[in-house]
Amino acid sequence: MGRNRFILVLMLVHLVMLTGPLCAGVRVLNDQGQDVPSGAWTLEQGNAADGWIIRLTDLWNPWGNTWFRVQVDPGESIASLDIAVDGPPAGSPVTVTVGEAGFPVSRVDEIKQTGSAEVILHQLNVVESLGRVEVQAINFIDVGGHVHGPIITTDSASESRGIRSLDVAGDVLGDVLVPDGTIRLIKVLGDVGTASSPVRIEVGHGLWTVDVRGDVWADIDLCSSGHAGFLYRFEADEFHGSLRVDRLDRPAGETLPPMMMLDGWLSGLWTFNGPLQDPEASVHLPPQGLRGQVVINAQAAADADWTTPVMIAAGEGMPSITLNNPVYEQIPDVLGGGSVGLVPYRLHATGSSPPSGTILPVGEDDLAVTLRFYGPVELAWGAPLTFERRPLDSLEPYQSVSASDFCVEMAEDDSRSIRLSAAGPWGGFQPGWTYRVQPTSSLLCAMTSPVPVSNEIKYIIELAASECEADVDESGEVDIVDVLLVLALWGQGETPAGEAADVDGDGIVGVDDLLVIIGQWGDCSN
Repeated sequence: MGRNRFILVLMLVHLVMLTGPLCAGVRVLNDQGQDVPSGAWTLEQGNAADGWIIRLTDLWNPWGNTWFRVQVDPGESIASLDIAVDGPPAGSPVTVTVGEAGFPVSRVDEIKQTGSAEVILHQLNVVESLGRVEVQAINFIDVGGHVHGPIITTDSASESRGIRSLDVAGDVLGDVLVPDGTIRLIKVLGDVGTASSPVRIEVGHGLWTVDVRGDVWADIDLCSSGHAGFLYRFEADEFHGSLRVDRLDRPAGETLPPMMMLDGWLSGLWTFNGPLQDPEASVHLPPQGLRGQVVINAQAAADADWTTPVMIAAGEGMPSITLNNPVYEQIPDVLGGGSVGLVPYRLHATGSSPPSGTILPVGEDDLAVTLRFYGPVELAWGAPLTFERRPLDSLEPYQSVSASDFCVEMAEDDSRSIRLSAAGPWGGFQPGWTYRVQPTSSLLCAMTSPVPVSNEIKYIIELAASECEADVDESGEVDIVDVLLVLALWGQGETPAGEAADVDGDGIVGVDDLLVIIGQWGDCSN
């Protein structure tokens, strides 16, 4: 009996020497399910309660694929997995899996690559939560709880690498950074980011499919590192934050058209660097779901077009509102308050206040006009607008009006709008005239590289003639003050004050104006 026990001990010692560390709770296997060679990995400080600390160290199969299948006992966690394997950057890959079926990992706090070998994290299955992951490339991540991140891939040699699938049953609360690669699938049953802590998602070449059942609070950049990444399909509830993408496109072999769909509000900014010219692609929003801004052709390519429909539901039994024209007529309140704009932005004639073409009745004193554009604008040096006018109901050519008669400023509550008001007591919009307002090159699309807005659309407004045009000082009464003003401005007509005293509108202050004043003497209400 003693001899048999001695032989058994020798066999166990021999097994340990051949196969590497024998550690309760942790196993590292190759792709055939056998223990990797001795010395290929170490178990450093750590324990089952706080999480194991594991270090992979040896390229044990330099002429092929070096596999490390890391397993822990059910319910145990990994505090740190260090892939410290050195080797060539390509040709002898290191493939790592963590938490295979039957050996679930409760929690992974960190996976990092510190060695020089080519590394692929082939599969990572976590029951509860996932912390930081930084490796060269990732195939599949499946998390039953939250992802605290960040998740980072560092491969810059292949645009097809990055993350094949990130499948999360909880929330994504950390950044996802694939600056030189592709993400094929992000599927999240919870939210991406939070209102107080939005996440950043960077993808260099393409984001194929995003399926988020909750809200998105994120800044998503598909053109990081100077690339021109595309987006294929995107679905979520509400979107807050920003999205920058070169275009909507479909990957090779995919038959469904590109699509973006929100069940809730678009409250952020979507920017497409290029045009949207695929009529089979589509963007779908709920009723009044456009609360933010969609920018098309942000790189300001000449003759860019927009034909991809942006469809906004209009309620039960009503046809959807379809926007696919840079000068659509629907007013912002119908859409949700936001806009879709093709760069260079046009003037939104029907979205201005009053709308272009309005005829205002008598009694509109100190009229202020708000011009709204299809995207954010900013004022540059110089006059941002030209002003012209002609007598009401006249077909005469328009005559220039000095821009100094008007005060032009950004609207306080809307970056898409500018406000026009009188610059002084004799300036502004005057009764009895039709005005035409047109942008100049000093009014810019507010972007990283601003360009002038389009002057294609002009704003028109008509002001009915005053029933008391002899009331030069607009006091409500024709009296001696009006006579004195006419005398003081005698012979003038090309200044704001002179135009106000030119009662009969013949271009000069003279005798005829005095005669009109005498004819209308008294209270204007009479």
